[in-house]
Amino acid sequence: MDVERNDVDVSRLFKWGKVFEISDSAGELQALVYMKLLGDADVNRARVYALRKSAELRRELSNPDSDLRWATIRQIDVMTEDDIANYILVFSMRDITNRALKEIDIPFPKMPKSNAALSKLEKYQREVDEYPAKKGEAVNKFIQKEVDKLKKYLLTEPKEVIYKQYVNTLIDEFCEREALKAYNDMEVYLGCFKDDTYKEHFFETFEDFDNLGEEQKSEFKTAYSKISIGMDELKKLREATQ
Repeated sequence: MDVERNDVDVSRLFKWGKVFEISDSAGELQALVYMKLLGDADVNRARVYALRKSAELRRELSNPDSDLRWATIRQIDVMTEDDIANYILVFSMRDITNRALKEIDIPFPKMPKSNAALSKLEKYQREVDEYPAKKGEAVNKFIQKEVDKLKKYLLTEPKEVIYKQYVNTLIDEFCEREALKAYNDMEVYLGCFKDDTYKEHFFETFEDFDNLGEEQKSEFKTAYSKISIGMDELKKLREATQ
């Protein structure tokens, strides 16, 4: 996390909505869309929809006889132990990285009082400048340790055992992607309006949005993402306001 206390736009916390122009492939204006961040009720609605879509995909991928399972997950007889291990390592990296970011706790330097000696202010600024590298080094060490431990385990277990883990890991990955996509779709549908009072939804039904072409749907998602505040920026905002 790169925290520049003088380079954080705190006002973004209060920009809940914005109007966007939606154009066709020729660049012609098609409509004005008023977008706003979701309230708690709509966030829960989007989350429930995402969980249902994820569960639906998990059921289908967990069925060894489903066409989607055969098209998506390779069979054990066409894979070597190294193939299986490498797939598991690749798809485990995000989980390992997330655990590293959660478990590695390096406190951010505490800001001295405004009337502190110049030498103390200089020391504080140096610690702030060095913080990202210090945190990154600790995270990388954690990740490497966990990867080595997982690799050692995979090389000692029977093929059938690690293949089962490969299947479970792949299903988890696909379901997470499906949940994220479903959440984003529902988020955009619920957050788009025809008017600046945010009373009339831009799409009459979710199916109206879902049936858009990928290019049009992507334009709505890109526009909506511009009013969303990412987790990294929220962390920066928290640091800046403490």
